Amino acid sequence: MAFPPPSELDFLIGKEVARIAFLTDGVHFIWWGGGEIRVSSYFEHRDQQGLRYQLGDVFRDPPSLLHRLIQRKVAEVHANDSFLTLTFDDGQELTFDSTGIGENGLILFSADLSDGWIVF
Repeated sequence: MAFPPPSELDFLIGKEVARIAFLTDGVHFIWWGGGEIRVSSYFEHRDQQGLRYQLGDVFRDPPSLLHRLIQRKVAEVHANDSFLTLTFDDGQELTFDSTGIGENGLILFSADLSDGWIVF
């Protein structure tokens, strides 16, 4: 499944990470004020020093530095059919891949599913 055009993802700009949950179905990035990104496949985290970490299997991956994203705000959104990259206000990045088989993740607009979602 492909990502929508960047203009349809601009609502993510300014979103602040409130919590990150490591669950058996993947990693959930939960925003202050509602909404979240749920990732059930591999994704990449680039820290402030430019080091890249591929993550996705919470039971086999090395310890994560994702906690550094808490209270960081999305500053930029870049997307094409296959990849979505969120750049945060301190330079960290998350890159999500939609090229896997089946559903790789879900973007919830708010805490209420009736507000809509994007499957990738």
